[in-house]
Amino acid sequence: MEETDGAFDAAYDGFCPNVSRFRGFNSTGTTTTMQLQFDSSLGEGADIAACDSVLLTITANKQKEVMQDIVAAINAHPNMDPFIVVADDSNSVFASQYISGCAITLTSPA
Repeated sequence: MEETDGAFDAAYDGFCPNVSRFRGFNSTGTTTTMQLQFDSSLGEGADIAACDSVLLTITANKQKEVMQDIVAAINAHPNMDPFIVVADDSNSVFASQYISGCAITLTSPA
């Protein structure tokens, strides 16, 4: 979640997909970002070419630790709160101590 102007009123300020839509993690070619990819929420089915993504800003070279922390949060789901927070910029709540921000992109299938 990202309150871009003090309110959740801009496109993609919030994103809450079902965990079953999670495709995986992706390297971005930098040491301070990584991407989470999901099946597109703007279309029907799992179009392989279209995906929603969350770009995380992370501590340099901590991709592995971030992935481990997010996977641990997903796997703990049945025993903890069913709502998994990966990145809430507005309240500084993150699934990993190595995450410091996020940007959300939704993509329509072709």
